[in-house]
Amino acid sequence: MKKTTSILTLVAAPLAATIVHAQQYPQRPIRIIATSTPGSVVDVFSRAIADPLSRAFGQTIVIDNRAGAGGTLAAGMALAAEPDGHTLLVNTSAHVVSHHVFTNIGLDLIRDFSGVTPLAQLPNILVVAPQRPWKSVKELIAAAQAKPGGYSYGTGGTGTGTHMSAERFRMSAAIQAVQVPYKGTPEVLLDLIAGRIDWSLVPPSSGLPLIREGRIRAIAIDKRNAQLPELQTFAELGMKDADFPFWVGMFVNAKAPRAVVRRLHADTTQVMQLPEVRERFERVGGEAFMLSPEAFDQFLREQAQAAGAIVKAANIKPN
Repeated sequence: MKKTTSILTLVAAPLAATIVHAQQYPQRPIRIIATSTPGSVVDVFSRAIADPLSRAFGQTIVIDNRAGAGGTLAAGMALAAEPDGHTLLVNTSAHVVSHHVFTNIGLDLIRDFSGVTPLAQLPNILVVAPQRPWKSVKELIAAAQAKPGGYSYGTGGTGTGTHMSAERFRMSAAIQAVQVPYKGTPEVLLDLIAGRIDWSLVPPSSGLPLIREGRIRAIAIDKRNAQLPELQTFAELGMKDADFPFWVGMFVNAKAPRAVVRRLHADTTQVMQLPEVRERFERVGGEAFMLSPEAFDQFLREQAQAAGAIVKAANIKPN
């Protein structure tokens, strides 16, 4: 009987600790480290959930924008914090790319973070500088094929989701062009407006206002979107494998207690279903995207394999 009691005690102790973790979380303000600049897609969706999530938790939530190195700068800061769930990371699909591109940073975002839930998925919009005459994808491709390496495309940084999207399009179109990496999409758009770069693939959360104002020109999209119903998709234009799924997701240190991960998931997905949050997502061209932590982790592993294939095919050199 003593042995049975001892075994039960050993099993019950960690279970009790797990329950306590969930009940006591959060105990102080929560910091969301966003992997890109203010006004970027990461920033937009982080702020969309921050206020209602703060009310749900009864704690202040602070957004900390830390752009650079394909999201690995922000990731490193998140990992340096106490792994108790009070420091979160919000990243894009760059999360599955970084370990293929940045090989000397001591981080592996797939290994070092647990997925809480994706937040939103967004289409990629192919946009061109207003100074260029191209009114269609066919015209852009013809110009680029006539002048290999003579045009440039902007990305939110090497190894980011916008970079992968641009490379997929470039390879599908069989064109050569020069990548110009920036710290985030807002910076890409400034140079696109000025004509310092020629084209880019951007999420609607960043590009829609400028498209509507006529300051940049949208010529295609990878997935039909109600905000831009006139745009044809790459598939409709006969281009295969021209897109890379663009999404935004929430992560936590992989060492955080699973009960905390589940609590974060439950409260975050509940907030995402609020009418005002869904409306805010849709207004910037986003669609709520939710998976369980386990399903999200599996999704990440699959996407990481796809990203690795793009890095290899596009001959993107690891830094």
